[in-house]
Amino acid sequence: MELLLILFAVLLVGVALSKVLKAKELIDGLKGVDEEPISNSEIKTNALGLLIFGFVFFALLIAQIVGWDKFLLPSAASVHGAEIDTLMEVTMILILSVFFITQGLLFWFGFKYYFKPGVKGFWFPHDNRLEMAWTIVPATVLILLVTYGMSTWDNIMNPKNEPDLNIEFVSEQFKWTARYAGVDQTLGEASFALYGSNAVGVATKDAMIKRIGECQLSIKGFVADSVRLEKLIEEGWNKDDKLDDVESSLKNYRANIVRLNRMLDHYAKFPAKYDAGKDDIVINNNVVKIPKGKTIKFQFRSKDVIHSAYFPHFRAQINSVPGMKTEFTFTPKETNAEFNEKAIKEGKVYLKTVRDEDKNIISQVETPGSTGFILLCNKICGASHYNMKVYIEVVEEKEYDKWIASQKTFE
Repeated sequence: MELLLILFAVLLVGVALSKVLKAKELIDGLKGVDEEPISNSEIKTNALGLLIFGFVFFALLIAQIVGWDKFLLPSAASVHGAEIDTLMEVTMILILSVFFITQGLLFWFGFKYYFKPGVKGFWFPHDNRLEMAWTIVPATVLILLVTYGMSTWDNIMNPKNEPDLNIEFVSEQFKWTARYAGVDQTLGEASFALYGSNAVGVATKDAMIKRIGECQLSIKGFVADSVRLEKLIEEGWNKDDKLDDVESSLKNYRANIVRLNRMLDHYAKFPAKYDAGKDDIVINNNVVKIPKGKTIKFQFRSKDVIHSAYFPHFRAQINSVPGMKTEFTFTPKETNAEFNEKAIKEGKVYLKTVRDEDKNIISQVETPGSTGFILLCNKICGASHYNMKVYIEVVEEKEYDKWIASQKTFE
């Protein structure tokens, strides 16, 4: 906060000085005072100042890169993450190399070719070789970089082997709900028609029958509301908007019952497809566990708006979109404890926040290590977007098996 106030004060001083100089310029114009010509020494001083500014600018940039490196993420905690890190390093090396060369030349030319009385610049209208060089070289570099990136993406998104574990995350404002495949390692069918007490819409036969009952109860309530509102309107009450809402809800619930009956008919033909969800495990809290060294497929759905599933430490991100399923596969290679030890060895730190009883921040202390694995929403999805997170614990296989065995199945 203090830094913001200082920056704001500096900005105000700058604005005030510009206004004063502008006022002086206007007054001089009214008085008919001619502007003094800029001397050769002033021109040379400005050119030297530009060069000095360039050196200071580069020095501060390098200082920031070195000084803030400790706050960057530790090396990846997933097998494929090493490829992502390499791709990132190659890209940054290319970008910074071009940046230092082009900006260095810019500052040097500003100093070398400052205005000198009697010296005329050389007229250089066109050169085909230069045009070809600065077109072909960047295009070649970009083609190689894009090809490398697409190859890396293909290796990650199209794994050769089947996953050991299937997990689904269902997003909504503002939470994630996890669903683990049961003993059959198959996630059962799911549908938005079953949302209600069924948090992720798992479509088993019993769930469909239960949801039809819930919809019928809701319809009875809305019918009663509709009758009451119609009487009020007849008596002159302005309730047209509320009646429209009730009629819309009635229409939606009746359509949902039709949808669910169709699903029951489909279940009669393909029961195994829906019975696969009976042993699924739904986790409603914000902590989940996954086993180290196992290949895991994460699948995503959204109940409302577009969200984005972001796993920074695993180097993975994919959108969670209403009406469709997205997925990616990865293998965690370190437990939380191992990852924290690695982060300490790499010199990484995070800001540990200390709060009082009212949740006000008292202090933030640089702490060696990492905050641990986390799933964040990386798409601004509403007011509480910042609070949409799940903590992930990567544990040894035995500990995971014990934990998952203690969870209740869907039915």
